[in-house]
Amino acid sequence: MHSTTTLSADTDMQAGANELIPSVAVDRVIAQRNSGIEMFMQGIKALQEAQKLLAAAAGCDGFSGLAQLVESGLRGSRSAKGDEAIRRSICLHADRDIWQRLMEDTGMLTLMSAAQKKQWSTELYSDNCPEISLDNVLATFRQLNASKAETFEQGVIDVFRNLSWDYKTNNPRYLGKRIIIDGVLDNFQGKWYSVRSYGQERINDLARPFWLLDGKTVPDFRVSEGVQLSDFNSVGEVLTCDYFTLRVFKKGSAHITFTRPDLVDRVNDIIARHYPGALPPAV
Repeated sequence: MHSTTTLSADTDMQAGANELIPSVAVDRVIAQRNSGIEMFMQGIKALQEAQKLLAAAAGCDGFSGLAQLVESGLRGSRSAKGDEAIRRSICLHADRDIWQRLMEDTGMLTLMSAAQKKQWSTELYSDNCPEISLDNVLATFRQLNASKAETFEQGVIDVFRNLSWDYKTNNPRYLGKRIIIDGVLDNFQGKWYSVRSYGQERINDLARPFWLLDGKTVPDFRVSEGVQLSDFNSVGEVLTCDYFTLRVFKKGSAHITFTRPDLVDRVNDIIARHYPGALPPAV
């Protein structure tokens, strides 16, 4: 026969009363305490394993934000709707990192223009981020592959459309031997300078079609012309790239001189397709 240890005690001795604390089943309390701690440690171990798996899926060294997700989950309502909200939160958090990895590993980010990357990022960090599944991944990359030609052309069109016509060097009808791009540098009170991310992206957008038209693989965006310029970071000095030279100035502009006129002509053909009548008729 199992016996349960109970405790009781007299209280309020100052008042001289003989009130009793209700009996407490100590064995049961200790068993609950031990089971709770054991389950907690099992949960921590399971979360650590989940963290490793999600980091591996995203191709990262770690998976950040798990503590906040757990805290949010513990605060959530104990219902089917609450459980689904918790699941959606962890899926969004994990899937964004995984989509980013897939876009980098497949080279799609290298082909996308700055505007397209911005649009992709907006969708990725919205509540409409597509959930990672085989069907969704295949459908997304089929669509991206089908529009590769438009993707690489869009970058140079964006650069051309955003050129400032205040510079006589820039021709509103086509790319000449040289162009000037504004807003490439950040100037910190004239003491030091850095290449903006926006500036890097525009340089990459300009270079991308030259690589493809030359029949070569576009360099990964992490070692692109924009990154080279950022690493070079010498105001007034000339950086020589594969298809043009670059010189940036303190006011933030970049002067670009093309070194492959044959490819410039082919890029101008792309511009003419997007803006019929932009180029003067051939003589």
